[in-house]
Amino acid sequence: MNTGILFGFLVYLALLAYIGWWANRYTKTEDQYFVGGRKVHVLAATLSDKASDFSGWLMLGYPGSAFKTGLGAFWAAVGCLFGTLADYILIGPRLRIYAGKFRAITVPDYLEARLKDNTKLIRILSALIIIIFMTAYVAAQFTAGGKTFAEGFGVSDNTGIILTVIILTAYVITGGFFAVVWTDVVQALFMLLTLIVVPFLALSRIGGLDRATEIIAQVDPTKLDPFGGARGWAAIIFAIGYASWIVGYLGQPHIVTRYMSVEDPRKLRRPGIFISGTWTILVLWGAFFAGFLGFAMYAAGMLHLSDPEKVIPAMAVELMPGWLAGFVIAGIISAVMSTADSQLLVASSAIARDLYHKVLGEDVGKRQMVNISRVVVLGVAIVGLWFALTGNKVVYEMVATAWGGLAVGFGPVLVLSLWWKRLTKEGAIVGMAYGLISEVLLEAKIYGWAFNPNAPGIFGKIGAIFNGVPVFFINFFITLFVVILVSLLTKPPEDVVKLHEELFRKVPIETGRKSLAETRAKSQVENVAEFIMAKGIA
Repeated sequence: MNTGILFGFLVYLALLAYIGWWANRYTKTEDQYFVGGRKVHVLAATLSDKASDFSGWLMLGYPGSAFKTGLGAFWAAVGCLFGTLADYILIGPRLRIYAGKFRAITVPDYLEARLKDNTKLIRILSALIIIIFMTAYVAAQFTAGGKTFAEGFGVSDNTGIILTVIILTAYVITGGFFAVVWTDVVQALFMLLTLIVVPFLALSRIGGLDRATEIIAQVDPTKLDPFGGARGWAAIIFAIGYASWIVGYLGQPHIVTRYMSVEDPRKLRRPGIFISGTWTILVLWGAFFAGFLGFAMYAAGMLHLSDPEKVIPAMAVELMPGWLAGFVIAGIISAVMSTADSQLLVASSAIARDLYHKVLGEDVGKRQMVNISRVVVLGVAIVGLWFALTGNKVVYEMVATAWGGLAVGFGPVLVLSLWWKRLTKEGAIVGMAYGLISEVLLEAKIYGWAFNPNAPGIFGKIGAIFNGVPVFFINFFITLFVVILVSLLTKPPEDVVKLHEELFRKVPIETGRKSLAETRAKSQVENVAEFIMAKGIA
C-alpha cells in the first residue's frame, strides 16, 4: 500500500470526524436531525444539494461511460444540467414555502398535508418507494466506494465496500442533517478540485487534445461521434437515452429535502441557480473529459485499467504524487458519501418517522425519535451492504435503476402538487401506486434499467423502438398522465384549492417604498416568497 495515498486519505477522514463531532452539538431534536432546523444557509444548502445529487455516478459511473462511449456520453451532462435548472425553477422555492407552512420535515409530510390525505396511503406509498429504491441507491454508492478503495489501496472491491459502509454510517449516525450538509460542502469542493485537476494532468501527459483525439480515432472513430455512429431515429434515441436523467431530478427526496431546509426561499432562485449551475457545469465537464482522456491514455498504453469505472482513481495514482493522489481518492470517496449520507437519512426518516411514528401512531419524544432514526440508519446500511456485495457492481446501471424508481414514484405528483391546484389525493395515490408497481415489474422482471428488444412478447417490440432509453424516462410521462386523469375524475377539497391560491397568487406591485422597476427586477416567485414571509405564513 502506498503510504502517501494513505496519509492524504487519513487527513481527509480526520476532517470528516471533526465535522461530525461539531454537528452533533446541533442535533438534539427530530427537526434538526432531518432538516437542520430549517436554518441552513443557501450556499451550504446549494452545494450540499449538488454533492448529494452527483454521487459515485459522477466520479465513477459517468467517467466510465465516457471511457466506453466517447463524445456521445456528453448528452448525459446536458440532461443533468437542465435537470438541475428544472429543480430550482419548478421545485425549490415553492416546496420551501409549502414546507414552511405545514412545518413539513420530509417529502411524505408535505404530500400528506398538501393533499389532505387522512387515509395515510400517501405516506405509506411514499415510505415504500423510498425504502425500496433508496436502499438500492445506497447500495450503488457503497459499490462506488468499494471500487475506489480497491483502486487506491490495492484491496478487493468487497473489502472496499465494507470500509465505505463503516466510515459513512458512523458520521451519519453521529451528526444527522448538519453533519450531512457541512460534510457535503467540503465534499463538493473536493469533487470540484479533483475534476478540474485530473483532466489537465491527463492532457499534459498525452500531449494535448489533438493528440488525444488522434489516438482515439485510430482505435475507435465512433467515440468521436456525438451520436455514437447512429443516424436518423436511432441518433435521436441515442441522445434521449443519455439525456433522460433530466426528468429524474424532479422526484429525488434526498435532493429536494435540501430546499425544505433553506432559511429563505427567495434565495433558491438567483443565488441558488448561479451557485449550483456553475458547479454543475464545471464538474460535468471534468468528469466527461476525465473518462474521454482516460481512454486515450489507455489506448496509448499510458494507463492500466481493469474496469472503466475505475478510470479516475487509476489516473490519480498514475499522474500524481502519492500524497496528492490520496486527496483525490478522498475526493472520490467524498462523492460517494455525499449522496449516500443523504439517502441514509431519507430512508431512515421513511421508516422511523413516516411508518413507525406517523402511520403506526407510536408516540415517542423528540430525542428518542432521533435515537430510533440512528438505529434505522444502521439497519438500512446493513441491507445496502448486502445488495452491494451481491449485486452486479456496475455503478451507472445501479444508479439509473434507483434514480428511475424515485423519479417515477415522486416526480409527477411532486411537480403537479406545486403547480396545479386541481391535483387530488386520489390522483396522487393511484399515480404513486402505479409508479411503484410498474417500475419494480419493468426494471426487475422485464427490461432491466433500459428498454431492450430481447424482452418477451409485445415488450420486445416496444423495446426495439426505444432500445437503450432508460425505462423511467417513458414511464415518467405515463405516470404523469395517470395522475392528471384520475385527478380530473375526482375533486379536491375547497380549502386545499383555496390555500394553494392564497400561497401562490399574484402579489400586487407596491408603490412608495419600492419603485416599479425594483419590484419587477425580482422573479414572481421571489415576490410571492417575500409577501408570504412578511405576512408570517411561512
